[in-house]
Amino acid sequence: MTISLTDQSHTNLLKTIEYKASVYAKTTSSDQKKKLGQFFTDHRIADFMATRFSLNLPKNQKIDILDCGAGHGILSISLLNVLIHKGYTDFDLTLYEIDPGVLQDLNANLKALKEDHPSIKFNYSIIEKNFILDTITKKFDLIISNPPYFKLKKDDPEAKEMSHVVHGQPNIYMLFMAKSSDLLKESGEMVFITPRSFASGTYFKRFREYLLEHSSLDHIHIFNTRKEHFKNESILQETIITKFSKVHSKAVTITSSEDSSFTHIDKLHTTKDLIIEGYRNIICIPSSKKDIEILDLFHNASSTMKHLGYKISTGKVVTFRSRELLSMTPKSLSEEDTKYSPLLWMQNFKKETLTFPLDNKKEQYIECSDRSRSLLVPTQNYILIKRFSSKEQHRRINIGYLYKDDLNSEYVGLENHLNYLYKEGELSKEEMQDLGSFLISENVDQYFRILNGNTQVNASDIIHLPVPKELYKRI
Repeated sequence: MTISLTDQSHTNLLKTIEYKASVYAKTTSSDQKKKLGQFFTDHRIADFMATRFSLNLPKNQKIDILDCGAGHGILSISLLNVLIHKGYTDFDLTLYEIDPGVLQDLNANLKALKEDHPSIKFNYSIIEKNFILDTITKKFDLIISNPPYFKLKKDDPEAKEMSHVVHGQPNIYMLFMAKSSDLLKESGEMVFITPRSFASGTYFKRFREYLLEHSSLDHIHIFNTRKEHFKNESILQETIITKFSKVHSKAVTITSSEDSSFTHIDKLHTTKDLIIEGYRNIICIPSSKKDIEILDLFHNASSTMKHLGYKISTGKVVTFRSRELLSMTPKSLSEEDTKYSPLLWMQNFKKETLTFPLDNKKEQYIECSDRSRSLLVPTQNYILIKRFSSKEQHRRINIGYLYKDDLNSEYVGLENHLNYLYKEGELSKEEMQDLGSFLISENVDQYFRILNGNTQVNASDIIHLPVPKELYKRI
């Protein structure tokens, strides 16, 4: 279902809310927005999210609704409009919002909705408290949210309060999702728009386990572009819309659109067994029948990179911390008191082949001494993998071949945006070529896109990569 644009009163209210949110965003300092993790929702996304709920509740039932990061109220108002059109007439809405700058508009917007529908029973309460730290005993039928996004420290009060889902550095949005799943009634549903990052990655593993144990994943919507989901904001992470419910099912619906205009929506039906990788509870997100075939191929593989004896580490040279150790030229190589080793960046590799040194602004050498030895690795055969890429790039996994004969140096420095793949003993040149061809193959690229929506190519994702024997001749 989509909201008809002929419902002019609803459309006008949403556009007014969006305009006010846009003005507020432009006049609010970036530091304040960063502190609150604040990104306001497009009215088209709000309407789309509101129509994700199955709404199997009796029409004469009072509907308890929670919006735990209300902002200007656009999500709640979109949901209420859908409910009213479906014939529901009795609502109790709870909204959490801690930004004093939006509270007046939030209250005014809810009053406007109430005035537009005088025949409904509509009570609402705005709670100006920290949602994560507040004690909430009430349960809800429907929860809708665009939660804040920002990283927390492990000793922050919110992280301590939700320590049962925290592993590594948490993000506030995942705590909103975990707490909301606890606040659902037995037949309750929740719809969130969040970064895709929780679907994979080691830091979210405990959270995923908790969320999938306490709720059922029913629907995922993905955008084929990262642009224009949030007005006047630059969003680097891939964003998805998810629906979870308390009623467990085996099926999952995956939809996709080019952007937030939802002009054309593709739909795919699959099963949880296929898209949830059991070992780490990673949520893979296919968008086509071809993707389903790729998942089936990789999930049936009997080996992983780790099982085959490969190891992976991250380059140790964080340049801004090591400036005094770096050099643009090899002039000190001939000096007995100071020796330098090559420092490699991903830019040193063109079409997987090493070019060294480069004539650019990046330092090409690092001091080789007792104070820098912990930053260096022995020069041997490595496959280097770029740690950051995005879905818009031609290839998600970008590699370079480093052969020990290419460098006349006992040690080499690897910049921190590189991972390096190796094995006990040493990789032969032939094995490197076979392994590299597998990693940059179309099948692996597509599987990785299904698996990972982050800009990071994590070492964990590479080392746990399934290796189908059909694709790697050394098995």
